Amino acid sequence: MLIKVDIPREPYNVRVGEELGEFGVRMSGYTGKKRVFLITDDNVAGLYMDSIKSSLKKASFDCETVSIKAGEKYKTLETVKDIYKRMNEAKIERFTPVVGFGGGVVGDIAGFVSSTYLRGLPFFNVPTTVVAQVDSSVGGKTGVNFEGGKNLVGSFYQPRYVHCDVELLKTLDDREYRAGLAEIVKHSVIKGDEFFSYLKENAESILRKDPSALEVIIAESVKTKADVVAKDEREKGLRRVLNLGHTIGHAIEVQSGYGALKHGEGVSIGMVAACRLGEKRGIPENITRRVKDILKRYGLPVSIPRDMDTEKILEVMKVDKKVRGGKIEFVLPVSLGNVQCGKPFSREEIIDVIDEMLEK
Repeated sequence: MLIKVDIPREPYNVRVGEELGEFGVRMSGYTGKKRVFLITDDNVAGLYMDSIKSSLKKASFDCETVSIKAGEKYKTLETVKDIYKRMNEAKIERFTPVVGFGGGVVGDIAGFVSSTYLRGLPFFNVPTTVVAQVDSSVGGKTGVNFEGGKNLVGSFYQPRYVHCDVELLKTLDDREYRAGLAEIVKHSVIKGDEFFSYLKENAESILRKDPSALEVIIAESVKTKADVVAKDEREKGLRRVLNLGHTIGHAIEVQSGYGALKHGEGVSIGMVAACRLGEKRGIPENITRRVKDILKRYGLPVSIPRDMDTEKILEVMKVDKKVRGGKIEFVLPVSLGNVQCGKPFSREEIIDVIDEMLEK
């Protein structure tokens, strides 16, 4: 399935459900260059490097590669610097395509490198995780973590083309796979009852990674995000709805130590927190119950680990990109398909919800 991300300045396509072996041929339709620079991580390289190189070779591409260490803790400027050195050694030229081949960390780093090296190189993305396929590969947000803040250094830089092979998701371990489903639940809350109901009614086939179900939920998520991004590329207003669950979620992820808590697990907890905060603004408890139930059905956490420090969570939130005018803002689900953003809360209200959600 081909989905167009219709950003006025630079629209691009996301293809869902086609094999990795076809990537090289698809990519050749977007560039006349025959040399590419591929960025991946050690885990993905061990599983799929031969396959993607074969795909690129079939399309007559000459491929230079660099493999970084896997994990959120390596999403740093130091890693970016190492990649720059490798590109310099390989004598990468202007307009040489860069391919990000991996999960969200690899995609964010590869996009940032593409946006900055030689003042901008064409970027192609082949995401290999659920989170990357449905979220981080679409919309052009790139970046790295910096001094305790998640994605504080980065840029908006759109890819030329995104290639999502759902078969790659079968090699994800159970925890990584389930964590990615949190972003899909988030998109269903934004999209509305039909998508949400599909996730509820087809949980069994989704959890066993049935390819036909995966194509549906990946494509529907990409469409949801593409619709939002096309209307607000730079997050001036509407796009902030995509931060549902991320305000507290990011803070918990950082405070736990990168890697201890998966990004999607933080988002899952953050969505419940957003619902609970919404109740303080008069939003019915029904939405909290429905969101909690579906997250639990997919084996995702809905409470904050008991060893978390409330004050430290707040400190991380204060340096988050979603702070405006010194106030911490949240995205609130009013109902399925009705999500409101830019809602500020007092320190006391946030502390109350965090304390309520700590594991007993």
